[in-house]
Amino acid sequence: MEQKKDNEIKDLSLRKTKKKINPNVLLIIVGIALGVLVAGSFGINFSKEANCARVLGETTDIFEENGITWVAFDDPIVNVTVISDKDCESCNYGEIVEMLKINLTPTLKINGIEFDSSEGENLISAFGIKSLPAFVFDAKITETENYEKVAQVFIEKDSQYLLDSAKVGLPVGRQLESVQPGENDTIKGPADAKVTIIEFTDFECPYCKRGKETMDEVLEIYGDQVRLAFKHFPLDFHPNAQKAAEATECAGDQGKFWEMHDWMFDNQKELAVDGLKTAAANLGMNSSEFDSCLNSGKYEGKVKDDMAAGSEFGVSGTPAFFINDTLISGAQPIEKFREVIDAELAK
Repeated sequence: MEQKKDNEIKDLSLRKTKKKINPNVLLIIVGIALGVLVAGSFGINFSKEANCARVLGETTDIFEENGITWVAFDDPIVNVTVISDKDCESCNYGEIVEMLKINLTPTLKINGIEFDSSEGENLISAFGIKSLPAFVFDAKITETENYEKVAQVFIEKDSQYLLDSAKVGLPVGRQLESVQPGENDTIKGPADAKVTIIEFTDFECPYCKRGKETMDEVLEIYGDQVRLAFKHFPLDFHPNAQKAAEATECAGDQGKFWEMHDWMFDNQKELAVDGLKTAAANLGMNSSEFDSCLNSGKYEGKVKDDMAAGSEFGVSGTPAFFINDTLISGAQPIEKFREVIDAELAK
């Protein structure tokens, strides 16, 4: 596929607003081909033969016994503990489990537990789990045919294997913790505001421009009741996004962070380094200081730290907003933000 078309598809995927896994996400991330599992020694009961064929392909051993269709597999039974919250409507993990069966192994045995159970609390503490639902596999996962292809998306501890939800791009149903503003983050609004919004964005992302416009509206509506902390999340398929992020920090050295921030979203086609330097001069900055800062990569580490923080808390695309402990992904309408903010202010 041509790079331009590929980038357009990636950009388009970032404006998804429903808490629903993209059926291609696991396939894209871990590179597992569908329908290639081999016949073997373990039988699982499927309600429809058509479903077996869809999952496993024509080479699978499918047979009838006592009026039930059975399918044979080589993979061992793999126990997966799913940590969730029964009171969280968006924590439903049924669709995710089905995708795991298709893309990883169909021999999963599901054990659902609550996050506040003793087992749930122990796993959350052991792995530092920050969002639900979370998927912890036993060591049998390493014996499955496809494991070597996907080992990089698992975190191992004491012979248990946590699926790295952020790396795979799974939807977040509930945050157990929320990212906090850093001492080096640029912030608008009072420190004692009841609602803190942390924005992760990419200056080259068209949906982030819409997110910026929504944040402007939020700040106008709520004033000192909210504060906005800014963090960077430049996507790797946007060639100018990393340097653009660094440029705002360089502008911040001269008290011009928000001026540079606004200019970039108004001029997303002009974010090459030469364009950034010209903009800095036009915004009244000391060109020598700005150019030296940008050329040196002074803030490369700060940008990467922001990205690491976002990934740790479930950010996989832009824009993304944490409103206290609630994650809103994508350029969603102002009504969604008002709903969450009003609920937080009412507490």
